[in-house]
Amino acid sequence: MKKFLFIMLSAAVFVACTKTITPALNTAPTQLIIQGAISDTAGPYYVSVLNSVGFYADNTYPGVSGASITITDSTSGLRDVLTETTTGYYVTHSLVQGVYGHTYLLNVSLNGKTYTSSSTMPQPVALDSVTFDNQTKNTIRAVANYQDPIGVVNFYKYNLVINGVFDKRFQTFEDRLSDGRYIRDKIDADTSEIKLKDLVQLSLVGIDKNVYTYLNEAEQIAYANDQLAAPATPATNITGGCLGYFSAQTVRSKAGYVKF
Repeated sequence: MKKFLFIMLSAAVFVACTKTITPALNTAPTQLIIQGAISDTAGPYYVSVLNSVGFYADNTYPGVSGASITITDSTSGLRDVLTETTTGYYVTHSLVQGVYGHTYLLNVSLNGKTYTSSSTMPQPVALDSVTFDNQTKNTIRAVANYQDPIGVVNFYKYNLVINGVFDKRFQTFEDRLSDGRYIRDKIDADTSEIKLKDLVQLSLVGIDKNVYTYLNEAEQIAYANDQLAAPATPATNITGGCLGYFSAQTVRSKAGYVKF
């Protein structure tokens, strides 16, 4: 997105003269980005603590070392102290496990400041299958097929792994207009990269309302921004003054080869 903007501006200037101008944009102060999740799949679970970068920088966000991080299962009382494995990346041990219906508390202490978040893991929804649609010209899309539970408010995120490579794009969905229906949702891949004979794994991720709000806003603001950071500023569910989110989520996955 950033490169596209710069190319378009440069091209417009080139028509008028031979001097290339880089427009001056307001530089926002560096912000802390905290992102983590605990799921009902086997751990360990991870939390990243990064710094945002300027508009013209690439999408590499510096890790922040030295944070003290805990995840607590407030339902069972179990508490896990995370260990920093590489700069800015922290991992749980075996104390806390993801259980649907439980509420999890994230606490991050860094440089005299404290950042906290709470997320409740929803009931899992089974993913029946992943199929493929090629009705749009030159585009193959994965299709998530599943039964939405009736009378329950559900929020979802879809993730794709294509030939073993995690796709940076994602989609969100809420069942406000589809409660209790059988869902067949088409998923867009990054730059339409799904091709014949590809192995595609689709994950149906159940999330809570606050996480959905963050991800949906991020999707609308910067749909192709893989790190969900600057310049996008969706409403975080973490208190203390930072970007990012913490999610207690369920994950159900199916894989299939693309063939017609």
